[in-house]
This record gives sequence, structure tokens and C-alpha cells, in this order.
Amino acid sequence: MGKMIVFFVGWMIMHPAQAVIFGEPTSVQQVSTGQLIVDQLKWHGGTNSFVTLQDECSSVVVGTQPLTIITVAHCLRDAKINPQTRIPVVKLFLGKPVPALRAALYNRFNEVEQNLASDLAVLVFDGNAPEGINAIPVITSFNESFVLLCGYGRGGSDPKLAQPSCADKRVMSAEDNFYRFVPEIYEQLDPLLHLQFRAQFLAKRAMIRSTSALLAVNRIENDRYQFHQPMPTLGDSGGPWIVSRANGQQGVIAVTSFIETFYRKNKQWPFFKEHPAPLTDFPYAAYGVRLDTAEAQALFKRAKMERADIETMQ
Repeated sequence: MGKMIVFFVGWMIMHPAQAVIFGEPTSVQQVSTGQLIVDQLKWHGGTNSFVTLQDECSSVVVGTQPLTIITVAHCLRDAKINPQTRIPVVKLFLGKPVPALRAALYNRFNEVEQNLASDLAVLVFDGNAPEGINAIPVITSFNESFVLLCGYGRGGSDPKLAQPSCADKRVMSAEDNFYRFVPEIYEQLDPLLHLQFRAQFLAKRAMIRSTSALLAVNRIENDRYQFHQPMPTLGDSGGPWIVSRANGQQGVIAVTSFIETFYRKNKQWPFFKEHPAPLTDFPYAAYGVRLDTAEAQALFKRAKMERADIETMQ
């Protein structure tokens, strides 16, 4: 999912998520997933001045009258602010022209650092969604075993995506045992490296008041890391975690917040020898911020005061 980057936050080995590598190309209209291009102000040491760079994230349409999308707050961390409107400078791609952005409601980065459940943003546009784009309601109750992850992230050798890629993943809790993400076999092959990743994994608990506010997916099958299983990666930040109810209606339960990836390759772990891909293509855990938490509901309440259209379903 955006450039939160291994460093979702500049701290820890967390990466901003971008698209779902090894996912299936999917119509924007089918999953209402848009790409966000955010103008970012970054300090350039060589010129001792700020320069404008562009970052890519993902988002999901949750209302159409007016067009309203949800993404993650960290994508707007260093966003350039329009001096007239005082809102971030962003472009949204939904396959058709969209109205101008009218309001952006999101939690500041110092809040997100203290509580990852606050890594959410609502963008409200000055007009309705383009024809053919439907809202995916926010789900306020959740008991499904699988989610459809979508986003515009891409692997190190992938071309730029013209549409989102999506993949079905078994959903887990962020509170699951670490061995569900990096199995015991890898501890036996390199105990020290395994211990380093365990410390990284546990550190996230210090950044969220309740780990039940996060959902998780992994790349493990038969107690082995499977490189070719779809996973979120750089650029998927803000992309939806979609579930389908018995009546076929879709709902979004979470959006991609960050991934945890290996920060060095290891000769003892065989999957590194099999693939020359960059480390950003090796996430072992990806997390979604739930949309049914107190933090999310407080943000949505603020957004509705700005006439945001946020559809919900049980």
C-alpha cells in the first residue's frame, strides 16, 4: 500500500505498503479502489531546501454523494498543503475524472506514532463519484475468515499498474503467535536472525493501544514461507480489505497500514536463495487498520460534519 516505508514510519523495519504483488489485475469499478498520488514536501540536504516529490498510495470509495474515500493517515504525513484551501495536494485516479478535493480529515503523525489504530484518513470531494463507481460500505461487525486485498503497490520489477491488483487472503489477528509469521524451522536455521525479527514483531505492540484494532495476513503455507503468495507491498497503503456477505454484498473492514519485511537476506533461509528480488518483495506480515474501532468511528464522525458520505453495514 504508500510510502510509509520500511519505515512506515521511518522507525522500525516497517514499510509502507504499495500494491498486492502476485495479485490479479481487477477492474477499478469492481472493487472501487483508487490510486492516490500525493505531493510530498521533503527536505533536500544538498540544496538546503524543500523539494516536491510524489508518493503513491491506495484508497477505497465508501460514499458517492459526495465522493468520499478512505485511506491511511501516514500517506499524508509530509503532504504539500494548498495555501488557498489548506488541504493536501493529491490526485485521485478512479479510471474517470473526479471532482476536486474539498476536505481531508486525518490524524497527525504524532498520534499515529502513539497508536496505529489512528492511521486513517477520510477525503471528501466537491462533487459526486464518477458514473460506474459504487461505494463499498464500511463493515461494523466482522467474522469472516478471508478478505480480498486490493491496491496499486507493485514489486521491484513490476510495471506501473493501470488498475488495482487484488488477492484473497486468510485473515488473522495481529495478536497471533509470531511463529505464524516466521515459523520455527527458520529459528532452527538461524536463531539470531529469528530473534531479531521477533523483537521487531513485538515492538508494534508498543505502538497500538489494542492489537485487536489490527488485522493481519501472512505468506506461510505448510510451515514454510512461500515467496509467490500474494502480499501487500510498497504502494498498497490505504487499499481496502474487502469481505463478501452471504447476499453477495461487499463491505470493507480495514485498509492496509503497513508491512513488515526482512531487512537482510540470509543464506540459511532457502527462499532467499531462490529469488533475486529486492527485500521489499519479501514481506512476512501485513497489517490492516480496522474500521470498526473507536478511533475510526471518531474520525468518521468528524468527517460527516464535513458532509462526508460514509455508508455502513452490519
